[in-house]
This record gives sequence, structure tokens and C-alpha cells, in this order.
Amino acid sequence: MTALPAPQRILVVGNGARENALASAILLSPAVQKLWITPANWGLLDPPGGRVECLDIAATDLPGLLQAAQELAVDLVVIGPEAPLVLGLADRLRAAGIPCVGPGEKAALLEGSKSFAKDFMQRCGIPTARYLAFEDVFSDSAPLRQAIEQWPAFAADGSGGLVLKADGLAAGKGVVVCADKAEALAAFERMVLQQEFGRSADTVVLEERLSGPEISFTCLLAGGRAEVLPPSSDYKRLQDGDLGPNTGGMGNICPTPWATDEVVHDFAVNILAPFMRGLREDGLDYRGFLFVGTMLTERGLKVIEFNVRFGDPEAAVVIPLCEADWAGLLASIAAGELPQGDSSHSVISLREGACVAVVLASEGYPLSKAAPQPIQGLDRVAARGLLEPGGTEEQGWLSPDVSIFFAGVGRRPRAAQSAGQDAGASNEAGQAAAYQPYPAALADWEFTATGGRVLTISARGADLSQARRLAYEIVGNLRFEGMQYRSDIGKLP
Repeated sequence: MTALPAPQRILVVGNGARENALASAILLSPAVQKLWITPANWGLLDPPGGRVECLDIAATDLPGLLQAAQELAVDLVVIGPEAPLVLGLADRLRAAGIPCVGPGEKAALLEGSKSFAKDFMQRCGIPTARYLAFEDVFSDSAPLRQAIEQWPAFAADGSGGLVLKADGLAAGKGVVVCADKAEALAAFERMVLQQEFGRSADTVVLEERLSGPEISFTCLLAGGRAEVLPPSSDYKRLQDGDLGPNTGGMGNICPTPWATDEVVHDFAVNILAPFMRGLREDGLDYRGFLFVGTMLTERGLKVIEFNVRFGDPEAAVVIPLCEADWAGLLASIAAGELPQGDSSHSVISLREGACVAVVLASEGYPLSKAAPQPIQGLDRVAARGLLEPGGTEEQGWLSPDVSIFFAGVGRRPRAAQSAGQDAGASNEAGQAAAYQPYPAALADWEFTATGGRVLTISARGADLSQARRLAYEIVGNLRFEGMQYRSDIGKLP
């Protein structure tokens, strides 16, 4: 493989914790001279200073993103979230000659349409839950309701379990796991009659409910090759003990104890290999990340879903354990080549130990949005992000074992509080202001929880127990009104 010049000017699309983690890792490359992130994410740490700038372009504004990439003369665009991928941003950038990380629109249907993904799995022989798909349910919902009423897995008392999935994108919340018929009919009403997830639920997939531990596999794909990163386990439910509604993810652990050598081999042979074969047969050009959500059932490993990007909060635990020149690696993937290291080993070296991520969410998440609330304690935990070699606590940085990744976070100048500005207006003022590196900026800004998942606390340790203690030590220093988090992330049975 021909060595590619390291990218110096990089645009990261997306402003969640996933993009914060990706951008922080990219900034560790000394070749990077400038990094833009849009929409604004105020959690990026750049010890050398001056390399980061926040923009105010929506991740779904494809013309605006293309124009920005051209005017800024970027060497690489890294697309974080699923929505711009499903809309075809990667195709548009490549057509303009701009290298980017992310699959094209056709391949992105693997996440953009659950019925497409299920048909792909069935055609390729990939093990997954049994399912039925119903189209145009907003026009005629009777067949779907009848299928729920007559679902064969239900016992005489109505128990047994069923999963309803909105076919399109729903910000990670369009999947409702139902324990019985009553819950399934309630989900039907929310999804179809109340149209809670909008047009994404005009097609609905019914699946048998699987049981077992969840295992998340993240892969790098390019040039017909795949590299599997350390498997992790997501905590989808809002509350301790896997109770409450499904969310986009309330925490994660890596490595996961359920991913034994036998399970990883099962994934490689029975899931990844037929997946790659399916890409070739369908002529899908895939350059980027692939997230495969699986469940280890009594009948073996089964696929729950495909995501055509890095998972969130998976990125918060997998990236800190992977040591690599992320800027150079992503540039190679954008060029359609997955590099190999010496002796056919990965160019990624794995750090020893484990990583635990805990998500802090706002009040009402995931069912409603709360008013912005000031975040307290960031001054106590100082700066955030992956540090360059030489960063020490005496300089005011956190230990390199700790990262605080921003997601639903706004900011306003502290002086604005006395002026009576509301959080929304102040956040707009903050977005317009120039980026200021940390820790100095902590004294100048008030950060606010603006809704949904707000912060992801990521900590590394010698093992899961040590990583968990460190993560919750940081969590204990942070608070905002209505803050929700699980206290059992990484607490194994």
C-alpha cells in the first residue's frame, strides 16, 4: 500500500460525545494543523492551542457542509452521525473530490432502513431475530395491529415479548422492547397512531424478542477488508437494572466479559464474513465505521442492528483503548485502503486494561426535552480530553485515564448571567465566539445542559472495577438540575 500524506486540515461533522471522542483522538496526531467541528462542540481539548475551531453548520445541511469543506480546503471530512450519511453526504463530498470517512447513501440504508437491513441479513444468511415488516402503516394500520394481536410468541396470558422498530432513523429511540401484548399495543399507539417518531415509523418492523447479554462490535472497513476493534457492551435502558425506556445508550464497558474468543470467532465467521460478501455482491462501496449490535442468545450470536458509523457511547470506551495515528488511519480509509501493520497486524495497538463510560442525561430524557440547566463542577475536574504526552495534573489537566466528552452542552459568557440573558440566547452568543482552549476558558464560560445526553464520563483502569471507580469519582463531582445517570455501569453480576 502506498503511504498517504497525513491530513493537515480536517472537518468533523457532528457534535455529540462520539464526535468529541473522535476529534480528540485525531488531535493527538502532530500532522494536524487545523480541525473544524460542526455544529459546535465545546468539549475539545487542544493543549498546543489554536488548532480547533467550532462552526455553526447543521450536520444535515449538505450544501453548507460541502461549501465549507471546499472553502476551508480540508484534506479530510470525518462524518460522525447517521443522518448525513443516510442523506448521501459522503457521495456528495467524494463527487467533489473531497476525501471523507463514511459509507455512501446506498450502504447507509443498512442503518437508515431496518427493513432493508433485515432483508440484507436474510439474503446473506446472517443470524438475526425473526421478523415481519409492514409498510404504509399510517394509511392502513390494521394488518400491523392484527399481527401484534396474533404474535405467536405470546403466551396465553399475553406475555412472551415482542420488539417494534420504526423503520427509519429516530435518534436511537425508535425501538420499543415490549414484555407483553399490552406493552406492544401501547407502543403501536405511540408509534403509529400518535406518530411519535414521525415518518420514520410509516414502515414498522416486528421482531421476536431475544434475551441475553448485548455485545457491540465496531469494525473499520475499506477496500473490501475489515478490522475488528475491541468488543464492548452497551447499557440501553435508562435506569439501573435495565429498567425504563430504551435510550441511545446510558453507558458502556470495554472489553466486555461476554466476548470470549469463541464468541469473537463466531462473529468473524458467521456475521462479518457474510456481511462483507454481501457488500461485494451488492456493489456497495463502504469506507468507514461499522457498528454491529448483537445479542448472545441460547441459540448463538444474533444481530440486533447495524449502524453505519461509530456507536455512541461505544466510541467513549473503544477509542481510549486504541492507540493509533487516527488522522492517518482515517485518511487511508477515506482513500479506500485499510492499512496493515508489520507482520499483517493492525496499525492499531491496544492499550492494556479496561474502560468504562457513564452518560449523564437531562431530565425527561429520552421522552421529553428539559430546559437548559447550568452544569456545576467542571471547574473542579479541570480540563478534558485525551492528553498529549507530557500532560500532567500539575499543569491543571485531568489524568490521561479520564475523558469528559460533551454532547448536549451549550455555553454562555459568565458575564451574561448578570445581564439576564436566557440560556438559549447565551448559547447562540457562545457559538459565535472564537474557540478558546482549556483550562483557561473554564473561568470565562458557564456551560449548560441543553437536553438529551449531556456528558459522557470515560475512565480507563487496570480492570473494569478500577475503571468503574474512577468514572464514578468524576461523576460525583458533576451535577445539574434533573441530572439522570445509571449507577450500575460496569457492575457485573
